[in-house]
Amino acid sequence: MKKFKPIKILSLFLITVLISSILFSCGDNVSDGSDGIDVNNPTDSNTSESQSGGESDPVGENAEPVRLEPDLPDADFGGYTFTFIAPNRLGDLDWVSPTPLELVAEEETGEPVNDAVYRRNMRIMERYNVEFNMITSGSEKGNLNKAVKAGDDLYGAVVMFNNNIPGIVTSNLLLEISELPYIDLNKPWWDSAVSSMSVANKNFLLGGDLLILDNEATNALVFNKKLMSDLSIELPYNAVKNGTWTLDMLTEKVKGAGADLNGDGMMGAEDRWGLCVYGDTFHAFLIGGGGALAVKDENDIPYLDFTSQKNLAIIDKALDLMFSKDYVVNVQSNNFYGLNQHITSFQENKILFMWIRMRVVEQLRGMDSDFGILPIPKYDEVQEKYYSVVNPYTGALLGIPKTVRDVKRTSIILEALAAESRYTVQPAYYDVVLTRKYARDEESEEMLDIIFNSRVYDVGAVYAFGDVFLTFKDLSTTKQRPDVISFYESKRDKIQSAIDKFVETLKSMD
Repeated sequence: MKKFKPIKILSLFLITVLISSILFSCGDNVSDGSDGIDVNNPTDSNTSESQSGGESDPVGENAEPVRLEPDLPDADFGGYTFTFIAPNRLGDLDWVSPTPLELVAEEETGEPVNDAVYRRNMRIMERYNVEFNMITSGSEKGNLNKAVKAGDDLYGAVVMFNNNIPGIVTSNLLLEISELPYIDLNKPWWDSAVSSMSVANKNFLLGGDLLILDNEATNALVFNKKLMSDLSIELPYNAVKNGTWTLDMLTEKVKGAGADLNGDGMMGAEDRWGLCVYGDTFHAFLIGGGGALAVKDENDIPYLDFTSQKNLAIIDKALDLMFSKDYVVNVQSNNFYGLNQHITSFQENKILFMWIRMRVVEQLRGMDSDFGILPIPKYDEVQEKYYSVVNPYTGALLGIPKTVRDVKRTSIILEALAAESRYTVQPAYYDVVLTRKYARDEESEEMLDIIFNSRVYDVGAVYAFGDVFLTFKDLSTTKQRPDVISFYESKRDKIQSAIDKFVETLKSMD
């Protein structure tokens, strides 16, 4: 997990031991995957033990944290400059910062994340005699492709937005992670949820504590506490903690919140809504309910799965909610909200619940009314845990250019950066920026633990086989409730052909 809390880690360790003893006493009862997750290829891996599901941070006798150090050799890299390629979203109002904040900082400025990045880099620079640089552009793929095709060893790593990853991976521009000798994916600073992005047993992607863009792309809900009080609705925190926070409960809470405030007989931007969604929310509800667009077989080959009985049940319930147009507004299928006007409406106490990617929390820092943060609800109470999908568009992952000549040096630097980020950058983002500056209550901090420790990647959505993610999410923006089976039948051959081509491309790579 990205947040380092000694008391919670000890408690979770004890819980893990207790659960393990129960499992051993229960014999060979193994899940059959009926919760919608492929038991042979789990996509959720930020477990309570550690983010990687592997080695966790050790804990001292009195719950004092013992810093886990990376297993790396001493080295002097002679002033080598490690350069990141990174995206630049200048002019894109969807982002608070157009470039990644977590890679390079020129000096300390008093901003928590900036200063943590500066201190982290200084420690790695002093230890290994390296410098850090970041080159940004509107096309990280363009820069990477130019360097690789020319055989240039210019860049140490590339930060890629998820929607650019399919074209980069299939263009044979990245090293397989297994070629990096000092990257230890069992360490908690690497996000093992990213392992679900392997195909045909080839993985080119890294995620974890080195990044905060993946945090900011994680799906969640926010709710307006003033409206909750005005409408005499019970806060959902206890429901989340006792496992009863479900789509049915969310539906019940939003039903009575819709109101024609201006009395014009129509619901619009000036009225009050129970829930505000996007097309992406449809996918978030599918994943939150334990489903997926695609899973993988025993040979690590993806296949479409969203028409399984369980997935169709989740989809049906999600569509019931999203097409309740008396109290649910879809920003992408209504023309009365201008750019980010729905966020203003939420701040003005006109929206009870709102789907977000976590970065939106920053835009609520000046809100007068208190708000809370929640995970995406489960399908039902039987579901064992929550699932918080990383948005297939705005999430970001790391890759290593294929032309890197000194893989030992590159892997040492990345492993050192990721390990140091666990104790510097992540606490700055999580503890200081999010829970102290933006979130308004102690309960939301607990919710963030749940959200970030239940993150998943949907291989079908990120690799977007046959544009399946784009067309699937757009089903929720149609004027009439869609027929999902008909959609699947019309797209099945195109999607399967895209999967086959993707797999064959990866298998042919040297």
